[in-house]
Amino acid sequence: MQNVTKILIPRQLFMMLILSTGLLNHVILIPNLLNAAGRDSWLGVLIAYPIGLVFLWLVYFITKNCSDKGFFAMVEKRFGKFVSALISMPVVVYLFLSAYVTFRDLMIWLNAYFLADASVTMINLIMILVCCVVTLGGIKYMAISSGFLLPLVMILGIFIAITNTSIKDPSLLFPLFSEGYTPVIEAIIYSLSGLLEIYLIVLLQPYSQSPIKFRHLFILITLLMGLILGPLTAAIMEFGPVESANFRYPAYEQWRVLNIGDYISHMDFFALYQWLSGAIIRIGLFIYLAAAFFTKKKKQYKLNPILVVGIYLIFFGVTWIEVETFYFYEFIYRYFLPACMAFFLFQILISALLIIVMRKREDSNGKHNQPG
Repeated sequence: MQNVTKILIPRQLFMMLILSTGLLNHVILIPNLLNAAGRDSWLGVLIAYPIGLVFLWLVYFITKNCSDKGFFAMVEKRFGKFVSALISMPVVVYLFLSAYVTFRDLMIWLNAYFLADASVTMINLIMILVCCVVTLGGIKYMAISSGFLLPLVMILGIFIAITNTSIKDPSLLFPLFSEGYTPVIEAIIYSLSGLLEIYLIVLLQPYSQSPIKFRHLFILITLLMGLILGPLTAAIMEFGPVESANFRYPAYEQWRVLNIGDYISHMDFFALYQWLSGAIIRIGLFIYLAAAFFTKKKKQYKLNPILVVGIYLIFFGVTWIEVETFYFYEFIYRYFLPACMAFFLFQILISALLIIVMRKREDSNGKHNQPG
């Protein structure tokens, strides 16, 4: 009997992650990097990349040694429900909180640039309904949708990078270390908060039809690093380190300055496609993965509709909590992103440690069972 859980090839999983984590790296992370390190921020990204590769190898080690049902199901079977809950609950909290941050940031951007006169309640309701439908559709349809959405998102990204070349000044990337080494260290921390989200592949691995290989993960983290580095260096070269740090959405500002000749401009509506594609897949996927922890039907890629609707009702209620935009951005900068980096470091290390303990137990049991 075919296990219907394993419905996706690794390439489809990676497309979802590029869209969802790409939005974090491309939109939410860059203004915080510029605030933390200014001109030195791009150097911090480059230094964070090899550090990310070390943890990438640990993520590969975890997925390689997981059973078909996935890491968390294996932990529950070997160590019991208490240990499983202890390491899975922080993941659920992260998924829900990250979905909220993505949603809130998107609403602020839409309200500021495109829908200033529209009802905030109506925008919230429509967006949550769309994300809820995406989650109810299941991971299979999210992956298929990502396959259609991602190519155009990437083409538009390359388009904006090439067409703005004439207004870029590479000399603005230098000199480095003008403020000392501290900004670079801070930039490394913020960069890792985005790169280490690759840990989510551990949650997606049970849906993969074939084993996830190291080269798959290497390409993925390299693309995610490029999604930070490309628009970050472009913003510094186009606006300068000081002015780009003043922008809340420097990647979007690159669309606003785009001009092709004397007659073509105001093409920033293309950014809507990129933003909405990434945000809807990210929120839909994260709520799906969070809800998957509370379902017992491991062989179904679609979740219980009552559970999903219940979570979105809670999500809708949370969006009603009044939070000043300034304090929301302060929360992301001072607490959320640094906490994400610490969370992923801890989660990757403890997951790898549990795998090692399980392997040693298996080796020990194997020796004891050998005929003397």
